[in-house]
Amino acid sequence: MGHHHATAAPGFMLHLPQTDHRRTTRMRAFHVLLGLSILLLTSLAYADSPYHAITQGQVAYTEHPTDQPPLSGWQETGLPFSGSARQTTGTFWFRFPVEALPADQRDSLYVAHHVFDITVYLNGHRVGSTERLDGLESTGWNHPFYTAIPALFWQETGNQLLVRIRSGEPNAVLSPVFLGAQTALQTHYQQAVRQKIHIAEWSMITCLIMGGLTLFIWLLRRKDRLYLYFSLLCFSWSVVMFYLAIPFAPFDHGSWLRFAFYCVDLSGFFLFMFLYELMKLERPRLKFTAIIAVLLSAVLLFSMPMHLHSLVITLVHGMHLALVVYLLVIGTRIAIRKRSRELLVLIPGFLIIAALVLHDIYAFQVAARQPGGLPEGTYMQYGFAVLLILMFIHLVRTFVRALNSSETLNSQLEKRVAEVSASLEQSYAENHALALHNHAQQERQKVYRDLHDDVGAKLLSILHSRAEDEKSLLAREALSSLRETVNQSTRDVIPLNELVSNTLSETENRLAHARIPFEAPVSGNTPDLPADPKKAYHLSRILRELTSNIIKHANQGPVRLHCEASHHTLALTLQDNGPG
Repeated sequence: MGHHHATAAPGFMLHLPQTDHRRTTRMRAFHVLLGLSILLLTSLAYADSPYHAITQGQVAYTEHPTDQPPLSGWQETGLPFSGSARQTTGTFWFRFPVEALPADQRDSLYVAHHVFDITVYLNGHRVGSTERLDGLESTGWNHPFYTAIPALFWQETGNQLLVRIRSGEPNAVLSPVFLGAQTALQTHYQQAVRQKIHIAEWSMITCLIMGGLTLFIWLLRRKDRLYLYFSLLCFSWSVVMFYLAIPFAPFDHGSWLRFAFYCVDLSGFFLFMFLYELMKLERPRLKFTAIIAVLLSAVLLFSMPMHLHSLVITLVHGMHLALVVYLLVIGTRIAIRKRSRELLVLIPGFLIIAALVLHDIYAFQVAARQPGGLPEGTYMQYGFAVLLILMFIHLVRTFVRALNSSETLNSQLEKRVAEVSASLEQSYAENHALALHNHAQQERQKVYRDLHDDVGAKLLSILHSRAEDEKSLLAREALSSLRETVNQSTRDVIPLNELVSNTLSETENRLAHARIPFEAPVSGNTPDLPADPKKAYHLSRILRELTSNIIKHANQGPVRLHCEASHHTLALTLQDNGPG
């Protein structure tokens, strides 16, 4: 990006000494092998087109912007033209006599490069211009200029073409002017716009989308700085593409140019950090050197005099290019030694980009030795965009693999938790059953002792009883106590529903023998849960004692026993119509 003595390709540009013709031949052969020679279509193929090329004329410079050509100071010049780095505040005027031009070559005008604003006059009539009403500077080095020429502007003889170029930092540039048929020149113009501008626009949009997505992923995965470095790389490169895509400078062009150059260096720095993180290197000095280089480039770029910008750009771009190439060499060794598929896939792409950068450096070095020279067929902007897409695909695949691995681990963890939970539940059930068994054994011993006291007392009462009915009742109670004791001793745990059923049956039988009506409504279903042996035993004895008291004292009936089971609670309510 830039003008005479500036780099136009957005990459790590620096100027090297001119090489010999053999090196030029080898470089061109290398381009063919890379399959990128098709991009040479950015230059005009005029061999078969009806056109007239203007390469000779006169030029004059005014120290201040003016709308009228000067009356003196005209000098012979050729195109392409490049102004001095000290002539940045005024206006360059070019005049070209146009005679004996065929009618089919008078339809339109085309200029491949112009820096900065261009205005074209034919015989005093304004034909076209890139000047903006808002006063912003147009940057036409990457934007070709095309305009149709009305037929009525032409004269029979004495036609004169005037071109006005507003100068600015770093210098003014004008490439050859072509007059020709609209069908030919407009086709070349549209082709140049597609290859230079539309590709830059789509590259900028793609970089913004990829940068936004990877920044979002990084916000979710703060520890993985690969996504952060890649997003910053995309954002910095999108600024470079923005510089290529827009036809004007959003602020002072000298500052805008410096900022665009610095974004190139930022792209190199974040590319370096991406590779450093990808290779998992632990070389603090190398990382510190890269940080110092990017800080130094900012100081140099924004403090440099414009007439030294070629030297400064060579220095700052060269530092980052050297660091990236050095890291690529390390990465290649690591990829071969560890047989890393990821590095083996990405490293060749980085090496190709480095080769494209060297090509563009060489192309600019050759072009810079010619007046107004701007190279055609620079490849860096295309290759770097493709590389960013490949890096983005790699990051997306890495993220998907990590996500799949996380889901697999989560599934395995859930399965393991289920297995442990089942094991714990089984262990709890076994421990609970063991506790109930031990408790039942303790209760069994207590029952044996109670049996001795209870049954013995009732038998003694039978011996001393005078009434036959009372003897019969006492005998039945003794027999029931004996049966209950035997039943409790043979079973560790009795279900709650069975306990209730047995208790109701016993109470009903005893009251029936005493000729007392009995009702036992049950609310809800009694759950089939294991009853605590101790509580079950005491419940039976309490209910039996209450029944005995009713038989002895109430003897009027009816008796109601209400049973309600809910929320792991059993409630028994016994009512009679006796006195008291």
